[in-house]
Order: sequence, then C-alpha cells, then structure tokens
Amino acid sequence: MLTKEEAVSAGSHFLKTLAYPERASSVVMLPDTAVEFPFGWTVRFDFQEHIETGNPMHAPFSSVVVVPHAGAAHFPPTHLPVADYMELCATGNWPPRKG
Repeated sequence: MLTKEEAVSAGSHFLKTLAYPERASSVVMLPDTAVEFPFGWTVRFDFQEHIETGNPMHAPFSSVVVVPHAGAAHFPPTHLPVADYMELCATGNWPPRKG
C-alpha cells in the first residue's frame, strides 16, 4: 500500500516524465487534494501558468492523476466521475467487458 507522500511523488514523476515532459517545470502537485481509495490514490495537479493567471487556456485538460497501489500512474477516463472509475477498478469491473 502506498502512502500519500509516495502517491504524490509517483504522480509527479508520471506527469513530469511521461505525460508532460515539455512542461515538467510547470507541474504543481496539490497534495492536500489526495484521496485514498481501495484501488489507489487520486491526486490533483495544475500548471504554474494556470495558477498564476487563472486563464483556463493554461489549465490541464484533466487535472487528476490516478496512482494505483499496484501499477502505473495514469489519467482516469474523462467520461466517468473519478470515484466511479476507482470503484470499478477496485471491484475488477474495469475495463468494461464487451458483450
């Protein structure tokens, strides 16, 4: 099981090295927003330019990173509420089965 600090660090590493390497210095993690679920953690982040200007053009498209207790950090799907996605993952119902 990951601690909150480990989840924030793993999320930061994912964002700065894989998701936004060209904007690594702009990524600001928001550790006070970290929420633990049975599947893992969610942590919000922002870009420094958005924080400074408030301009939505400088905001990330998705401002949440998922850090599973076991597995790689990733973005949740945007078509589901994050809590629903985390519940589906925890119960083994993600990805959805095609019928």
